[in-house]
Amino acid sequence: MKRIIYLAAVGAALLAVSGCDKKTSDDLKQKAEETKQTVKTKAKEAKDFSDKQIDKAKDAAKDAEPKLRDFADKAKDATNDAIDKTKDAANSAAEKVKEATNASASPTPAP
Repeated sequence: MKRIIYLAAVGAALLAVSGCDKKTSDDLKQKAEETKQTVKTKAKEAKDFSDKQIDKAKDAAKDAEPKLRDFADKAKDATNDAIDKTKDAANSAAEKVKEATNASASPTPAP
């Protein structure tokens, strides 16, 4: 039964297709070609837009590079300054501990 329904559907489709006149077929071909051209045009426009956006991003990256280098240099200088100040503070604290140790270790004269 299913096979008969399937064959009937296929037969009806074939009759419908064969029943189309040449004008309808030509119209469908023309519409298909117009659609194809529209898709090509839209794809080209999308590619062009994408290329422009990529170029803008490249330009922005080129503009940002010197600023980033400057920022990196400033960060490096700040880090070196912080290291130097930490060393100075550590040396000063060590010196004070040494002085305090020496003062408490040396005998005080008796009165």
